[in-house]
Amino acid sequence: MTYPPEPWYLEGRLYLSVWLTPRREGADMLPPGVRPVTLAGRVLVGTAWAVYEGDGVLRYREVLRAVLVRRRCRPLATITGIWVDSEESRAGGRALWGAPKEPAVFTVTGRDRFSARARAAHGRECAARFRARTRRISLRLPVAFRVAQIRDGRLRITPVRCRGRVRPARASWDLGALGQGGGSRRPRPLLSLLYEDARMLFGDVPPHPGPGNRARGDG
Repeated sequence: MTYPPEPWYLEGRLYLSVWLTPRREGADMLPPGVRPVTLAGRVLVGTAWAVYEGDGVLRYREVLRAVLVRRRCRPLATITGIWVDSEESRAGGRALWGAPKEPAVFTVTGRDRFSARARAAHGRECAARFRARTRRISLRLPVAFRVAQIRDGRLRITPVRCRGRVRPARASWDLGALGQGGGSRRPRPLLSLLYEDARMLFGDVPPHPGPGNRARGDG
């Protein structure tokens, strides 16, 4: 399976929710060398649906769960579950960054009133509904963070940069298999957002050629 080299440039929209979960739930499946960031004894977890379209290197949908962690004093995110409907994305995400992508079938409708369901292997499902607030309540917000995953037995730290417009939203989730231990619990998220007109760069950018980057012996 071929896939684009890093970095991946992706365009689209993301539907995000933030949760506070018990430490025993948030700390599961984290790679060695990182620890969960806790708040009042609870772990900060993010879940998101992404619809990548436009002029990005790939067009696909995904849903994921990530935990806020730290390595020494550096904050990072670790993806503990992620499903996609693109074989290129699945293969590339695993090979390049160690993202544990699995294939799934997605049903997605709407934009400001967004509804999504994903079905992975063995009947595992998750679903959500989002309702974004009026477009007059929006903020342009660049975001930069790093993702920590295990690839080839080693910790791989990957930069992510994104810019777009943020709007508050209301969301309801059936976390299903993405929630710790599965089940059909429908807890309420702490915060939900629509990140639209998003332009994301995922992965390391090759250095630009120049005097400081010339191989020895050049010139």
